Amino acid sequence: MKKTTKKTTAPTTAVAVPASEVTKTVTTAPAAAVAPPAGPVKSAAPPKAAVVTTAPITIEAKIDVGFGNNLFVRGQGEGLFWDHGIPLECIDPQTWRLVVPAKDKVQFKLLLNDAVWCKGEDFVAAPGKKVEVTPAF
Repeated sequence: MKKTTKKTTAPTTAVAVPASEVTKTVTTAPAAAVAPPAGPVKSAAPPKAAVVTTAPITIEAKIDVGFGNNLFVRGQGEGLFWDHGIPLECIDPQTWRLVVPAKDKVQFKLLLNDAVWCKGEDFVAAPGKKVEVTPAF
């Protein structure tokens, strides 16, 4: 007659470990007896997102608008709007500048005191470029 031995296992004890230290979970008990994880579950690497870069567009106007006057820009794309202007910074009596971070081209026009439109067609600028204009009012 063959002698048989019955193998027994000792009961397991759960130990709380912070989620930041958990890298791999090993389960030895049946699935019904396992408690759900206490913190967020780490997943595989996130899907790669499309890389969108922004490059500044520098708008520089060469004009003396006279003491007490200001130069504004209106347009479309990257924070520009046709219904209200953004003031340019006065660098010196002949130079006005605005730097706009952009992902795409912007279309714009300059205004004197955000009221008088400059003559001519709209200007277009691409990211990473400096556009120098000499507007006429």
